Amino acid sequence: MQTRRPISTHGFSLLELLIALAVFSFIVGGIFSNLSQSQTRYQFEQEVAEVQQTARNAADIMEREIKLAGFPIASYYDSALNWTSANSERVAAGFITLGATNLVFEADLLEDGIVDRVEYRLNGTTLERSARDKTAGGGAPAAVYQTLATNVTALTFSYENSSGSTTTVPSEVRSVGILFNINTTSVDPQNRNRRT
Repeated sequence: MQTRRPISTHGFSLLELLIALAVFSFIVGGIFSNLSQSQTRYQFEQEVAEVQQTARNAADIMEREIKLAGFPIASYYDSALNWTSANSERVAAGFITLGATNLVFEADLLEDGIVDRVEYRLNGTTLERSARDKTAGGGAPAAVYQTLATNVTALTFSYENSSGSTTTVPSEVRSVGILFNINTTSVDPQNRNRRT
C-alpha cells in the first residue's frame, strides 16, 4: 500500500516566480521611463529659464545704456574750452549709426568724465556689445565686442522722433525700440521644437 505525501504548500513555483519577476520588471521599467522623461523635462525647463534670464539681462543693459546716449553734451562744460564731440573725449555725440540690426552711440556710461562709444550688433546668432573709451581728441576707438546673448534669431532696432514718427536721423531720435528673439539650444521633449 502506497501513501501519497501531501504536496508542500511552502514556497513558490518557478512559474509564479517568473510571473512576479515580469510584473515587477514592467512596473520598475515604467517608473524609470517616467523618471527619465521628468529629468529631461526638468533640464529643458532649466534651459528655458536661463534663456529668459539672458534676454532680460541683455534688454536691461541695452535699455540702461541707450537712455544715456548723448550724455554729457557740450553745454555741461565751460564754453571757453570750446569742446565738441568731434574734438573732445568728454562730450558725447549721441546716436551715430541707426541700423536695423546695429546701433552705435556715445555716452558716459561709467560717469568717469570719459565718453564711451557703444555698439550693439547681431553677428550671426550672437548679440554683441562693444563699449570703449573715446580716444583723446574725440576720435572713435576700435570696437572690441563681447557677447550679450547667443542663439539670437532676430534683432530689430526701431527709432522714433519726439512726435512718435519713425526716423533715420540720429539727432532726431527720442525713443529706441528693441526687439530680439532668443531660442533654446535643445528641443522641447514634448513637441520637438526649440522654444523662442
